[in-house]
Amino acid sequence: MTGRLTLPTDADVIDETLRLKNLLGADALRDCDGTEMPKELLSEPVKKYATYYTTRKDNEWASANPEEIQQEYLISNRVTARGETLRIRLMEGFHTEQLKVNTLDDPKRWWEVIDRTTGEIVPTDKWEFDEASGEVEIQTKPYHEYTVSFLAFLIWDPVHMYNFITNDWQDTPHQLTYDVRQPKTQKYVKEKLKRWCEENPNIDVVRFTTFFHQFTLTFDDQKREKYVEWFGYSASVSPYILEKFEKWAGYKFRPEFIVDQDITTVCSAYRAKSSVILLNSSRLKFVHLRKSWLILFILMEKKL
Repeated sequence: MTGRLTLPTDADVIDETLRLKNLLGADALRDCDGTEMPKELLSEPVKKYATYYTTRKDNEWASANPEEIQQEYLISNRVTARGETLRIRLMEGFHTEQLKVNTLDDPKRWWEVIDRTTGEIVPTDKWEFDEASGEVEIQTKPYHEYTVSFLAFLIWDPVHMYNFITNDWQDTPHQLTYDVRQPKTQKYVKEKLKRWCEENPNIDVVRFTTFFHQFTLTFDDQKREKYVEWFGYSASVSPYILEKFEKWAGYKFRPEFIVDQDITTVCSAYRAKSSVILLNSSRLKFVHLRKSWLILFILMEKKL
């Protein structure tokens, strides 16, 4: 009995894998995300599929090139001012093992503070980032609500974090990310893939995972899924690519085009009433138009 059947395997189920392969006539074996193909199975007369990570599983490279770690746009909690100044702690509600505020690039260039009561952008001379405390201090109007949109490094790959939590892994190092759009990393990733193929002649099919950038999977400070957007691009940004986008698109990028505040508005409106969507339709259409241009640009630029 034979057929087009692929069996997943792992180091602790080798005997069971072989038994099922023979029983079911499987013609291929594959490792699972976060694992490697057991050496004991490499000589089996079937096709071998192996996962390959272009954006993680190389902490040595990521640690040596911290400026090329992947980044994500985040939005702070909405906070109401009680007086003429307000301090917003950026990482409140986010998991600090997954995300780290980008302090390498100029906040005044890439961040955005918004008075959510009026919808106006707060001028950059009206707020300051205090790196020591991780807070932004804003000159405010009493009882107005404010947010800060900011860049953060993904210092723990979201999928690896998910697998780590779900499987209760204890001694597995957290996998850093790295951005294949960045010049040094792109060159390194190409060379590494070529070496890997040459060093693994027993592998028939390479299963790429997280080929370029991660979909948006953000955890809260309790390691729960805070925000998930399967088709989002908020985790595929960096000053490097955004500068190229601005030159290509002909207008200045705003974090508001991509932070989850807009997506949350859409989802909340849809779950509420259609009349709410109509009230916001002109704003949402504008935001979606800008997002579509950004997505198109990212897709056009994604070439290894």
